[in-house]
Amino acid sequence: MAGIYFCGEVVADFLEQTQGSGNFRFFLGGSHFNGAIGAARAVKREGLDDKIKVGFIGPISQDMFGQRFYAALQENGIVTDFVTRVPLNTTLAVVSTCPGKENDFSFYSTETAAQVTGTKELPQKLRDSNDGLILFLGSISTVMSPARDDWHAFCETARNHALCCYDLNARPSIAKDSETYREIVLQWAKISHIMKASDADIGWAYPDKSMEEIAKLWLEAGASLVIFTKGMHGSEAFAKGVHATATTLNLIATNTVGAGDNFNAGLGIALAQKECFTAEAIQKLTQKDLEDILKGANENAAYHLVSIGAKPRAST
Repeated sequence: MAGIYFCGEVVADFLEQTQGSGNFRFFLGGSHFNGAIGAARAVKREGLDDKIKVGFIGPISQDMFGQRFYAALQENGIVTDFVTRVPLNTTLAVVSTCPGKENDFSFYSTETAAQVTGTKELPQKLRDSNDGLILFLGSISTVMSPARDDWHAFCETARNHALCCYDLNARPSIAKDSETYREIVLQWAKISHIMKASDADIGWAYPDKSMEEIAKLWLEAGASLVIFTKGMHGSEAFAKGVHATATTLNLIATNTVGAGDNFNAGLGIALAQKECFTAEAIQKLTQKDLEDILKGANENAAYHLVSIGAKPRAST
């Protein structure tokens, strides 16, 4: 059975109900947690339970928030064998809604559970328990030290028997300096098979480069596939000698939290269905294969947005 594992932190999100209201609602969040939940639900929805299992790898606090996160993983049938429970508080994020723009995140992450990765000796155990393995990494845990160093070492070992996908999911309030951030990202491109970023990510981190230029940079560094998401404009993929695009459902969305994470969920499932678990498998993908993979990821992201209230735009 193939395994899709989301590796990183959980974050207690406090989402502002309307811009400037000062009224916040609590959500279980974090890009890897959202990805795992989205993938588990999609696997069940598509009847793939006997072919794909979904897991979470990373630290979860023993506090009140952590109890809720852990319970949610188990309720959704997500493998928790590699979750580490730690006696530190859960990372918090305050999310200010910005209609028509990316949401504004403020993180409270100093000395929280996200800094304790618990990744020692996991790669061998993962290899023994999965026929094919896809790992998603990225976001704030791979930017903050000391967690960044632990996750980097984990990926360096795991990449020998798993397909490693790195999602920038850039948060300027955490990364702060875009120049230093680009250096961190380049190191991840050297050890990741797939690099994924949104147009908002590259707009902040690489304001003077086109997607084609960034794809070339990451492919030359060592990645085998680069994927960009472009909101309502769909997604785009670059591999060596292959380029593909896919459109998505044109939606009116007032809340886009979790869209990119659910794109990753759909991406993992699409890759697993094509038995794409190695760099060699990526190199064999045709343009049609990549289009199919992007389409599956786009559809899962759109399904998530519709589930939280998005509606199709009227045709013009």
